[in-house]
Amino acid sequence: MRIDDKNVATALTEKLEASLPIKVKARKEFLKMLKKRGELVNPEKEFEVDWVAYSGDEGGIMCRLVSKNDNPKDEDQAQYVVSITHLKIDPDHPHAEEIATYQRDRNRKLMLQNRGSLMTELMPLSPPKKKKRGKGFGQ
Repeated sequence: MRIDDKNVATALTEKLEASLPIKVKARKEFLKMLKKRGELVNPEKEFEVDWVAYSGDEGGIMCRLVSKNDNPKDEDQAQYVVSITHLKIDPDHPHAEEIATYQRDRNRKLMLQNRGSLMTELMPLSPPKKKKRGKGFGQ
């Protein structure tokens, strides 16, 4: 199953490259990943996207994030590369609506791909237990 329309994704990537930097905030999935790594991040913390690239169906549009508090001259500062689907885009950004549409479509297709078929949902995960054979009614 194809996740992205390559032409739409590359066109959006080019538009985003032309409008860098972009103000973003982390969504729930990215915050969970940071928490697993032992990093405490305020959900209201702003990041800036300073690089974007399209990585195909596997990753979609990828963004490199830099914290607004980080020193850009310090190369050792933590930078993150995440899919644009894990980011909240500044609503004032000129392409915010296009990005939201891309995120919604990509997330929906990923959910459908990961969900599997209806039969896999209906089938039990383990085989049913064999019932002991009774001796008759009520015995």
